[in-house]
Amino acid sequence: MKIATPIAFALAVCACSSTPVPPPDNPPSVGMANPASVACVNQGGKLDLRKDEAGNVTGICVFADGRQCEEWALFRDHQCVAPADVKH
Repeated sequence: MKIATPIAFALAVCACSSTPVPPPDNPPSVGMANPASVACVNQGGKLDLRKDEAGNVTGICVFADGRQCEEWALFRDHQCVAPADVKH
């Protein structure tokens, strides 16, 4: 019995130690980019985030020719839907 206790203690200590796992080469990103915003930029637009009277934020894709499109309508439906009257 006197020998069993130190052996059990040694086994327990060995079981608690572990080999550290190296961190991954490419740590995962915190979040994904908004696909509608990415599509806007890929089509040559510039994203403009605007707030309405209620404080809701809408992404507007602004093109060099002056067109302004709601980003999700452009992404989902491939249609340029003019934004509602919102403030910058």
